Amino acid sequence: MTTVDYISAINSSGSGLNITQIVDSLVDAEKTPQKDSIQTKIDDKTTSISAIGEVKSALSILSSSLSNLVGKTSLSASSNSTAITASITDPSRAQTLNSAITVSSLATGQTLAFTGYSSTTDIVGGGSLILERGDWSSGSFVANSLTASTNLTVTATDTLASLRDKINALNYGVTASIIGAGDDTFNLVLKSNEGKENALRITATESPSGSGLSSIDNSSTNSSKQKIAGADATLVVDGMTITRSSNEITDLFDGYTVNLISTTSSSANLTSSVDNSSAITNLQTLVTSINTLKTVLNAKTFRGDSSTEQGELADDPVINRLKNQIDSLTTSELPGFGSSSVYLSNLGVRTERSGLLSLNTSVLENTLKSNPSSLDAIFNSMYSSDSSLLSVSGSSTADPTAGTYAFAMTAYVSGAFTGLVSNDTTPGVTSSNNTIQVTVDGTTSGTISIPSAEYSSEAALATAIQTAINADSTLSSASKSVIVTHSNGSYSITSGSTGSTSSIVVNTIGSNLDSFLKMSGSANATSISTSQSGTASSALTLNGGSISSGSFTDNAGKRISITSSGGNESGYTFTVVGTDLSGNAQTEVVTGPSANTTIFGSKTFKTVTSITPSSNSSGSITVGTTGVGITTSGVTGSATLDSVEMVADITNNIFTITSGSAAGLKVKYSGLGASGSVYYGQSLLDRLSSYITTSLNNTGSGSVEDRISTLNNELNKENELLSELDTRFEATRSRYIQQFSAMESAVTSLKSTGEYLTNLFESMNNNKN
Repeated sequence: MTTVDYISAINSSGSGLNITQIVDSLVDAEKTPQKDSIQTKIDDKTTSISAIGEVKSALSILSSSLSNLVGKTSLSASSNSTAITASITDPSRAQTLNSAITVSSLATGQTLAFTGYSSTTDIVGGGSLILERGDWSSGSFVANSLTASTNLTVTATDTLASLRDKINALNYGVTASIIGAGDDTFNLVLKSNEGKENALRITATESPSGSGLSSIDNSSTNSSKQKIAGADATLVVDGMTITRSSNEITDLFDGYTVNLISTTSSSANLTSSVDNSSAITNLQTLVTSINTLKTVLNAKTFRGDSSTEQGELADDPVINRLKNQIDSLTTSELPGFGSSSVYLSNLGVRTERSGLLSLNTSVLENTLKSNPSSLDAIFNSMYSSDSSLLSVSGSSTADPTAGTYAFAMTAYVSGAFTGLVSNDTTPGVTSSNNTIQVTVDGTTSGTISIPSAEYSSEAALATAIQTAINADSTLSSASKSVIVTHSNGSYSITSGSTGSTSSIVVNTIGSNLDSFLKMSGSANATSISTSQSGTASSALTLNGGSISSGSFTDNAGKRISITSSGGNESGYTFTVVGTDLSGNAQTEVVTGPSANTTIFGSKTFKTVTSITPSSNSSGSITVGTTGVGITTSGVTGSATLDSVEMVADITNNIFTITSGSAAGLKVKYSGLGASGSVYYGQSLLDRLSSYITTSLNNTGSGSVEDRISTLNNELNKENELLSELDTRFEATRSRYIQQFSAMESAVTSLKSTGEYLTNLFESMNNNKN
């Protein structure tokens, strides 16, 4: 509004001009264009900040929607009984399922009670406790060969309460507690993990003798100390009776965890199948959620046309880059889900001309028929391998780069000695010829006697041998130990260490003990054939003294030996055909020996009907037998991932990569493992979530927050310019006022002089008249 200058209006002595109005008009003429320009910038930046806020809100809404979809799969597991539940834990391995299951018994942990203490502060007595995990189900204890024993030192001042705490601190799969019996006495109660092989044998050694610690011992009194026996779960799956040591079963069906809640009186039906309805709903929910964000981004970054103005962020580089990245994430490949990448379009998701997504449900349903796991690539990140012997996982802190990695390995192997097949299920060891001497990792034991007894099982004898060997003072002082097992029909003595420095040598063994272990014997070159030549694809002549009716027979079982005299026969193989100790047909292919050497087969034969070379021999060949067990050399394993060395966890059979794009990826191997391809696939949900989280939280250069900060800084500068403009033009107005005031003063002075002269001239004219 123009200010009215009343003084100028009534001023008749000066110019009579409205100086204030003139000055305001001049100032406004200069100021208004500049002010309008600044204000336009202020309005534009305020609008941009508000629009980016809408984009951030849309990102947050999508992030929340994605979190509700994590874990969705194409398969849906269900049970018609509350006694059994199942869940999909590894979509990369899970397949459709339809099984009938009857639960006969649940797995239980052993409960031991040591009674009669008057107070929790009672002294329990000094000495040591050896805790072992194993199986009491046969009446005698059979140690778990996979779990080493542990030793607990008990001091003379330890109370019932402190012993409880020490046992719990062992982390040995046992929980100790103190329970009042109700008669003013207290019981020390030990509960082991579920499974019959997790039961406890506690052996007390008092120091000094008579300290009282022997009360915490069940090595010979288990039946009186045991309140609940450790037991495996027993269930019938599709007609097959199986056992498991836990009620949470992860290895029954690939990719599933089955939980046993209670026993059943009839079979329960456990099913898992492709759920098209849920798959469509889940994928449509994802498409709708993404479209909600895309709608906002499209509107804000619209370039404008003849009928519609451009969006508030049409020229914003950060938001346009964000829009392009969202478009890219929904159309690019998802690698690491097996040998072929997965695309959202494979599942019927299309990008329309508008940029929004649409779902063709027919395409989705057809894809689910042929490849139901492809949907899981959208909702679940996965580790997998093309080998059933390899299990892949990652670290808890960071994921590797999605993709396929070449895994090459050599497994860690312990030195071992394995006897020939033995089939005496109740071995009776006598008090004579029951000794053994071994060399473990280069340390030779003393002569070790195995307790004479009628053992309840081969596993029980294996435990007795292991206990006796590990008690040898020479070995224990050198920190050497062994694991003795009976599996696949044979006894094995394995070094407690792993790697190329580990080894087992059986130096001597008593004949009675060896009648079960079958670890000794010498090669007999004439028991099958005399020296002869070999012709390709023609059976060798079996003419030894042990031949019966045209074939070799030995009820105790033997391995085949092949000796070469002068010629190198290692370039071809010998096929051995016969039967195993159970009379089942058996074939073994043995690589030939080098010159002047003998090689041994690894399978035990009861009969041999033919031995056929694959090529003509270079020299004379003698075929024989051996009763000597199989020696396994220790191997220091290693592994690489895409040719990068991995770090070994020898105890758990795990290799881990610590650097590069796959850092944190872990490969666990079974048996001797395998080389192969391992995969990490990052789901679309995780890719989107990760990008959104970064977009919302990142404050670095080029981020959304950095863009908002830049706009706010620019807005502040424009406001400062606006304030400076007002100040600057107030000074200009004052200057104009001064200039016009000076002019007015000059005009007034001139006007006064003019009036004086006018009056003077009029006076002079009057005087003339």
